[in-house]
Amino acid sequence: MALDALHLASAEKAGADFFCTCDDKLSKKAVVLAEAGVRIVSPIELIGEIGEMEK
Repeated sequence: MALDALHLASAEKAGADFFCTCDDKLSKKAVVLAEAGVRIVSPIELIGEIGEMEK
């Protein structure tokens, strides 16, 4: 989880809206980690979000 924390912190610092991962363990912690201001999503969810943003 240490690298996950580093990656998430980097995404937050960069101002990312989304953090895309295939890691099921990390995805399950998404509610807690979303407090960092970055939505944790799967690749499929990210594609859907991008599609919605383009409308």
